[in-house]
Amino acid sequence: MNKFKLARLADISIIEMDTTASDVEDFCKKWREYPCAGIAVDLAYVPLAQEMLKGTGIHVVTTIAYPLGGMTKETMMRQARWAVENGADEMDVSIDVGALIDGRYDEVYDKLKSVVDVAAGRITKAVIYTAKLSPEQSLIATDIAIRAGTRFVKTNSGFGLITEPEHVRNIKDTFGHRIKVMAAGGIRTQERVMQMIQAGADRFATSTPCKVFGLVGGEAK
Repeated sequence: MNKFKLARLADISIIEMDTTASDVEDFCKKWREYPCAGIAVDLAYVPLAQEMLKGTGIHVVTTIAYPLGGMTKETMMRQARWAVENGADEMDVSIDVGALIDGRYDEVYDKLKSVVDVAAGRITKAVIYTAKLSPEQSLIATDIAIRAGTRFVKTNSGFGLITEPEHVRNIKDTFGHRIKVMAAGGIRTQERVMQMIQAGADRFATSTPCKVFGLVGGEAK
């Protein structure tokens, strides 16, 4: 698979606590030359990314209740409204993992469904944290995401959480085409991407696009 076909499956991200506006601007300038599915930025940088990516066809992706998920429904809805008003095309929505583990499934659903409703047809991805859940819990989380109307489940948020191919396979073997899967967390090389695609991933997220696309200094090897 060449780097351009691979790019169409990729969300590339620049989300770190020390990311500056100039970092986001430089990142968008560099990577808007590649046909990525989306570029993910923290919520505050949505307007800047929207301006930088205008006319490219690359979606502006942002985060809701990220990366821990422990927010009230009202707070999550406010974040989602702000994202919509400022030009976000997609939202990665962290579920409340503690509530899921406690068995408070209705609460997890209610929060997620509320954001989906605010998104009003924009792509939403439920970040379900497969690295923290058992295979059975991951399937429960996916079922909730399907019922809430999210387009994808995203396996993890990154930040040290690693997705394994079996995390993806577990979901796809059970739910098939009922929901798409984005593999995220430790996806740092092209080899790792191909493992996820072979397991059934529909998209992947990475914060190291140079390694994934086989680029050095922004140029093809």
